[in-house]
Amino acid sequence: METEIFTLCDFAQDNHSKLTIVGTFDSMQAAQFPVQHPSCSVACRLRFAAKESGDHDFRLRLIDSGGKEIIQPIQGNISIGEPANGQFSSVNIVINFNQLKFDTPGRYSFELSIDGQWISGLPLFLTKQP
Repeated sequence: METEIFTLCDFAQDNHSKLTIVGTFDSMQAAQFPVQHPSCSVACRLRFAAKESGDHDFRLRLIDSGGKEIIQPIQGNISIGEPANGQFSSVNIVINFNQLKFDTPGRYSFELSIDGQWISGLPLFLTKQP
C-alpha cells in the first residue's frame, strides 16, 4: 500500500473516485483560545497492489503534542477489489470535520493507521495572533 495524498484542507470530496481538494493548510492563527475551526477535511488517496485486495481497517486520530486524543478516533473499513488494470487499485478517504475545538496553541497531528499499522502523520500548528 502506498499513500499518494494525505492532507488537511478547507474542503474535500470523493466524486466517483476523483478526489477534489481545496485549500490545503498546516497552520492556523487565532486571536484567543479555546478556538473552534468551523469546517475542514482530511483527504487521503491510497494505492493498493493487486496482492493487497480485500478488506482493510483504517483509523484516524487527532492528537496534541503530548499524544492526548482531541476527538474520538474515526474508524472504518475499506474494501479493495481486484484492480481493473491488473496492477493496482486506488481508494479515496475523505473525512469532514465541523467545529473542531482546540484548547491551546501548539502542535497537533492527524495520525492515519491502516490495519493497525501507523501510515502517516499530518501536522497542524496553532499559534496565537500577536
